[in-house]
Amino acid sequence: MKKTLLRAAGAGSLLALIPFAAHAADDFTTTSTTDAATTAAGGTAAAGLVGGILIFWLIFLVIGLGLFIFWIIMLIDAFKRTNWQDDNQKNLWLIMLIVSIFVGLSGLAAILYYFIVKRALDSKATVSDTPPTQAPPAAQ
Repeated sequence: MKKTLLRAAGAGSLLALIPFAAHAADDFTTTSTTDAATTAAGGTAAAGLVGGILIFWLIFLVIGLGLFIFWIIMLIDAFKRTNWQDDNQKNLWLIMLIVSIFVGLSGLAAILYYFIVKRALDSKATVSDTPPTQAPPAAQ
């Protein structure tokens, strides 16, 4: 996943540089430029700029979609979780997660919920759920 995102970002960066190459070609021509050559260079520049913007847009779309799915998973976890310290804490996190989608910070709220609440309560639940080990009866 990381390699794919890095390759896409690199491709977007290269496509964003195409307008500079097209205009640089115009600057170094010694003959008179015709309208057709100028139009072709402008079209190449526009295509490169649009291609670069589209790749960056797709990268942010994938990241946003992943954060939205993560937010839904954390909201469902907050609704179903039963091992809260008190009900006020549950209500606070539910309100924070629901309001965060309207403010535009749903990804941040989901990440905070994961690290502050979910990991702490899951580790506490696994420790308390394990039965104490008993020594086997001594053979007589």
